[in-house]
Amino acid sequence: MKNILITGAAGFIGRQLVENLSNLGHKVIEVDNLSVNPLILPSKNLIVMNVQDITADFLIDKHVDIVIHLAAKKNVHDSFYNLENSIENYEMTIKLFSACVNASVNRIFLASTCEIFGYQDKKLDEKSIFKPYSPYAVTKVANEYLSNVYMMYSKNLKITSLNFFNTYGPSEGTDAVIPNFIKKAINKETIIIEGDGNQARDFTYIDDTISLLINVISSDKYFRYLNVGSGYDVSVNKIASIVKSHFPETKIENTSSRPNEIKTFIADNSIIINNFDFVSGIDIETGMKKVIDFHLHK
Repeated sequence: MKNILITGAAGFIGRQLVENLSNLGHKVIEVDNLSVNPLILPSKNLIVMNVQDITADFLIDKHVDIVIHLAAKKNVHDSFYNLENSIENYEMTIKLFSACVNASVNRIFLASTCEIFGYQDKKLDEKSIFKPYSPYAVTKVANEYLSNVYMMYSKNLKITSLNFFNTYGPSEGTDAVIPNFIKKAINKETIIIEGDGNQARDFTYIDDTISLLINVISSDKYFRYLNVGSGYDVSVNKIASIVKSHFPETKIENTSSRPNEIKTFIADNSIIINNFDFVSGIDIETGMKKVIDFHLHK
């Protein structure tokens, strides 16, 4: 069993990863600054602190073997206006990498994003070029180069970037499209679609993502990059129509598009299928019904 540090441990993915790794017998050190209010109460073991304040001494004291860096200011749209968020994404990562090297922590899993690829009119594999469309995506690309630099600097260091497409589920924050539309429908508010609604994303249900992450973390196989996605896309219009099928009185309006809106993201997920037994087991209708039930009974 390993001592595993997770940043962003109170977040949507982090909170559930903590629980699953703990159930397997790992010692999980949970760090989150709670800058975003979680929908599920954090673990009683959570250490409330900024990632930037994690030092080599902290890692040594906690006997950390593996770091899973999930923390980020991840709002794509806001990154055009709240510029400090983009700076913080880079700052927390470089300081964490430095602490890891100085503490001889040689295994890091870094949360990345499909946003680093931008729109390329194809399924995106792990070798797709970087083509960021937002300040947020630029910081994530910068973290990829930073990873390469630190692995050159420390020859024993292995970093795997987890290119998350769109993981969704019951406890996801309501800034994301699926819970946002569902909450508006429950509250009898109008659903606002930015643009024509034909923009599409690759959605993976949280249970499928967590199962994959457990397999990846537990494996001795090493990949520099791994896509975390279902392999198919669903349009915003389709998401809205599923919500409306459950709440027929819901009104839907269109507004102006987001800046630099990307038409679609679809993951080439052949590596995770062939090496880590990934299965996209929960379809979008079933997954969204679980999210609806969560918010109806919350």
